[in-house]
Amino acid sequence: MALNHDNIQLNEHNLWRQTQPLDASPSFITLSQSYLQSKKVTSTFGGSGAYVTKVKLTNTKEQRSTWFVNIHAVYLDVGTAYWQSDHGELVTLESFGQMASKSPKLAHSQSFSLPLQSQESGTLWIYIQAKIFATPVNIEFDNKAKFYDKQFLINSITSISITVMMTLAIIALFIYLRTQYLVTLACTGYIGIQGLGWFTASGSAGNFLTISAFNPVYSGILIFPFAIVFACQFTKLLFNCQSEHPKLAKTFNLLSIVCLSLGIVMPFISFTQSFIISHVIASLWIPLCLGTGILMLTKNDFRAKYYLIGNLVYGLSLASYILSHLYKIDWDFPLEMIVLIALTIDCLCILLSLSEWLQIQQKEFHRSYAISRIDPLTQIGNRFAQNEKMASIQGHYCITFIDLDGFKKINDKLGHAAGDKVLIATADIMQKKLSGIGSIFRCGGDEFIWVVEIDKAQLVEAIITQLSDLLFQTEKDLQQQGWNDTGLSFGIATSFETSNQSECLSLADQRMYKYKQDKKAVKELAACS
Repeated sequence: MALNHDNIQLNEHNLWRQTQPLDASPSFITLSQSYLQSKKVTSTFGGSGAYVTKVKLTNTKEQRSTWFVNIHAVYLDVGTAYWQSDHGELVTLESFGQMASKSPKLAHSQSFSLPLQSQESGTLWIYIQAKIFATPVNIEFDNKAKFYDKQFLINSITSISITVMMTLAIIALFIYLRTQYLVTLACTGYIGIQGLGWFTASGSAGNFLTISAFNPVYSGILIFPFAIVFACQFTKLLFNCQSEHPKLAKTFNLLSIVCLSLGIVMPFISFTQSFIISHVIASLWIPLCLGTGILMLTKNDFRAKYYLIGNLVYGLSLASYILSHLYKIDWDFPLEMIVLIALTIDCLCILLSLSEWLQIQQKEFHRSYAISRIDPLTQIGNRFAQNEKMASIQGHYCITFIDLDGFKKINDKLGHAAGDKVLIATADIMQKKLSGIGSIFRCGGDEFIWVVEIDKAQLVEAIITQLSDLLFQTEKDLQQQGWNDTGLSFGIATSFETSNQSECLSLADQRMYKYKQDKKAVKELAACS
């Protein structure tokens, strides 16, 4: 084969010969003997073990050139190559297996350099060994410029995608630490494990840490079931399936248990079996997550819009990835890159759907918070709101304790519905009178509290007079509305007279009670006369 173009692809059809696996990289003598004893195969696709080939090459360039040989194999334990020049010279090339690689780093595949003299011809011997060859092992020859462009593009996409996923996982983790919501922990696990899985599957983990006893690239398949466990729990919690869709919740829980059990077992069985199991799990997850997204969208659950978009993009790419391991499909662009990009989009959409969930929770919290601090009958603040108001006051203040006179008589004579109307009318009038001056709260059945902040001590007398006048006006307005048997008794106290809020409230209560007693005594005296 003449090396006369920037990029030359050599299809694997009838290229490789199957041989016996070896414990380590073979010497040239061992390799040549293995070739003689090997069995010709049509394809490596779906196979396992060891394969060997030799390719006749000629460098047509007029100067010394370095070519890069790219072996399209995701998993590769041992990779050894030799160059046998027609002049008799034998050159040992870089080891490109993932367990002891000294070759140029290219994510999702392996490569090694092949320096050739001008017009040099010879034979390239290649030995590869893996637990499974998930796709056909084609060989690609690139000149230096072409290879560096490819290396930059593939490694950049891989690095950016994994970095984005791990960053999103860290963000979700911080949200969990702050909120303690389990859905955020499930989101962290799903995104984080997916990022970690592709970090190992791309070969990046092996570049940082060489483990002679184990190929870390296989870890991507082994931890995939755990990612689906977290994905199931995230989906279940995101759409509140426990309470709103119990059958769907049971489905997610069942799949989680199955995936968790398989994930624990898979390291102890053959990798081929683990490979098949992970593909079956993915085949189950794709329709389940897409069906869930569509179902939730039909129910106008807008959390599903991001969830469905992300899983649709990722699901389609993952389905294509699975099909590529079942059928020979030629892709112009590495399929792993498409899956990585799609998964990154999916992780972004998952975080957006989590954001939607958190916004709903926040709105619900604010609604519950407001309801818990509003008196449902009069629509003014209750005792909780009063306590919060008092706690927020930094300076001096005035407290007015108010009791509705004649309220029990109205309840007994006209019924509780009439009593409620009196309370509502009283609260409405007081709100209008106190608007812009202070705050009003209902602290009991027929008891109200006015809280007014005081800027200067010199204003105390004027404020007390103003509040008293407003209460007299409130009583008059209430009676003009037809509630002639009602009235207001009140007591006013300020922070200048007491050492704390409790004492101030107690003093206002005492003064209200004395005012009520004096009022009653005047009425009794008037009745006797």
